[in-house]
Amino acid sequence: MTRLDKPGPLLAVEGLSVRFDTRRQCQRVIDDISFTVERGETVCIVGESGSGKTLTALSLMSLLPPGMSVAAGALRFNGQDLLALDAGRRAMLYGDRIAMIFQDPMSSLNPVLTIGRQITESLARHQPSLTRRERELRAEQALSLAGIPDAGEKMRRYPHELSGGLCQRSLIAIALVNQPRLIIADEPTTALDVTVQAQVMNSMRAACRQTGAALLLITHDMGLVAQHADRVVVMYAGRIVEQGRAGQVFRSSRHPYTRALLSAIPRLDSDVDRELEVIAGEPPLFSRLPSGCAFRPRCRLCRDRPVCAATIPPPRVEQGDPLHVSACHFAHELAVPTRMERK
Repeated sequence: MTRLDKPGPLLAVEGLSVRFDTRRQCQRVIDDISFTVERGETVCIVGESGSGKTLTALSLMSLLPPGMSVAAGALRFNGQDLLALDAGRRAMLYGDRIAMIFQDPMSSLNPVLTIGRQITESLARHQPSLTRRERELRAEQALSLAGIPDAGEKMRRYPHELSGGLCQRSLIAIALVNQPRLIIADEPTTALDVTVQAQVMNSMRAACRQTGAALLLITHDMGLVAQHADRVVVMYAGRIVEQGRAGQVFRSSRHPYTRALLSAIPRLDSDVDRELEVIAGEPPLFSRLPSGCAFRPRCRLCRDRPVCAATIPPPRVEQGDPLHVSACHFAHELAVPTRMERK
């Protein structure tokens, strides 16, 4: 623990709710979620599109779209409640102690500024005492740390002159240059091919290990979760349905939605003629959530049980593992090995 660290987790999200206000109604789109990120660990938030993953990340960075606001909860970073800070103090944390890597590098990078200029601008804002030469050296070091070869030469390039993978690594360098304690990465490899995905993720994880930064990775790719996560948080319809150590969740998941996501992963030892399993139906709209459990209409375990329609399942700690929490009325019926354990 460094001199500036305080006891407890690096990031603690406590009862966070986000609402969307319209003239007709006030709709909650993130509903009472809680999770933590410890120093130096990688936590993955996973779920289908529309589950609330990106909105959770944006709320942490005070970047919610117009009309949306935090309705309840606390966001504690190193013991400080971000929501209690004024806008100026929060702005000094963002990009410095907390950094975010966005999904699309070509829309996140400024097309009329060189890569080097975009990195040194961040340094000039948060570390104004550095000289111009010191900022350039730090920028070059950040590019090298992000896995970019010939970093000095790439600093003079514009985004359109680089490949998608190099642009994504440039965003990683911008996030790393101020040596943040927490990096939030929102689907950082979605637009890249599989080989480049692996290279970018390896560069990002290596950089985090070298700097000691924690990583909060937003993804829908369970393969990435299996390779890189220490802990996993599974979201559905704006709520957390399961969370725990990645290995435990993969081996013995306790929520039908998590099981369905895992069953949809293709396996190398599967019959090539066997169809992939799919989750029936579509995620619900936030404005039309079903009563009780939001996953109920797509759940094979529900079978029209009255409690599933009547009550939102509360989070329950699984026996034998205080870090493994699931929100299913019938989690005990899933106490059998998942497909991930079988040959």
